[in-house]
Amino acid sequence: MKRTTLFLLLAFLLVSAGCSNSADSQKTNVLLIIIDTLSADHLGCYDYTRDTSPTIDSLADSGILFLNCQAQAPWTLPAMATIFTGLSQKSHGCGRYNDNSYGLDPEVPTLATILAENGFSTAALFNVGYLSEPFGMAKGYEYFWIRENGGDNADMTVDTLLHHFSSNSIQEPFFTTIHFFDPHLPYNPPAPFDTLFKRSGTGGIIDWPGTHTNMFRDPVVIQHMTAMYDSEIRWTDSQVSRLLVGMREMNLTDNTLIIVIADHGEEFMQHGDYGHGSNLYQESLHVPLILSGPGIESGTLISQNVGQFDLLPTVLGYLDIPIPAHVEGVNVLEDFSIDRVIPSSGVNADTVSAACFQNSSKVIWLVEPDSSETYNLADDPGELNMLPTDNLLLEEVLEYWAWPCICKPTQNTDEIVEMKRLLDLGYIR
Repeated sequence: MKRTTLFLLLAFLLVSAGCSNSADSQKTNVLLIIIDTLSADHLGCYDYTRDTSPTIDSLADSGILFLNCQAQAPWTLPAMATIFTGLSQKSHGCGRYNDNSYGLDPEVPTLATILAENGFSTAALFNVGYLSEPFGMAKGYEYFWIRENGGDNADMTVDTLLHHFSSNSIQEPFFTTIHFFDPHLPYNPPAPFDTLFKRSGTGGIIDWPGTHTNMFRDPVVIQHMTAMYDSEIRWTDSQVSRLLVGMREMNLTDNTLIIVIADHGEEFMQHGDYGHGSNLYQESLHVPLILSGPGIESGTLISQNVGQFDLLPTVLGYLDIPIPAHVEGVNVLEDFSIDRVIPSSGVNADTVSAACFQNSSKVIWLVEPDSSETYNLADDPGELNMLPTDNLLLEEVLEYWAWPCICKPTQNTDEIVEMKRLLDLGYIR
């Protein structure tokens, strides 16, 4: 799907005009759709060639599509903490280091706690253990439902939410978060989605063969795994459609801001690895961000660099709710700073690294050994051609790395459960 990018000034005028009269915090609902492991470049609205996302594409057509949204971390725990708090990974401190996992500081406000304090009824449906209560992600939600390993569970998740809406007298305004885990490994979409994109004669592989063999470098395996991943996206998209149809039948969509975002993307051997969490290349960090709802001008494309930490202040700004002073993100419906620096960190690997993205330039810094990589994403979106070091942006990365954690993340002390979770999710191989 091809669309023409608007100049930033024009986009600013459209968005400002669209939101000026609509965002009544006493009436406007918010539906936050988080799709785990969803790379922006596998969606039609980001010009992917396969028809993976008709519903998501239609939401983009009816609202604002942010072309350059950067994840603040390449795996679920730290990235979700950023989405919920408006803080960078270095500031909230969630992630895995020193052989322990750390969840949200109980004292740090989240989007759910802030909206609950402002009169919103709140509900969350999650499908991975890192969003469970021990990691602090459940706070602020009056209704909370979770399956700790909810792969290929999108239909049950939608059924549960629609039942929640229909069987309860929903107090408006509401804030509801629904998390889909289906595009995460292993890729095993239900029929008929499992045959949508795969090559004839291939099959039987729903997970990567493993690092003990060279099979995972086989182009046929890569193509098959990519096709199965795309099929998972199309399956999930179909369930997003079913959710929206069901909500429309209950008259719950007309006055609802709908947001689509992902925690991180997925790698398919572009830089010698698969899955996610081990590095800071764009296949793991470039995520979708779409806003559609009352007062949002349809068909708006914004090329400004934004980050996951912008979600919280943007929603609060849209609803005319004060943004806490400690929040690092900005309301991207109002702030169109072209030269913003967007940081990322929090890899779940032995190689510690951080990155910053400014304009089209990106620098990845490896702590040990002390080395860096510079890329121009406008000319080289696949990060294949290293450039001479962008020293000014490298200074930004080093400054970001020196930031103190402003929170007190909680340590997960159940090592056996934690190791099993990491193995199940493919973070330990």
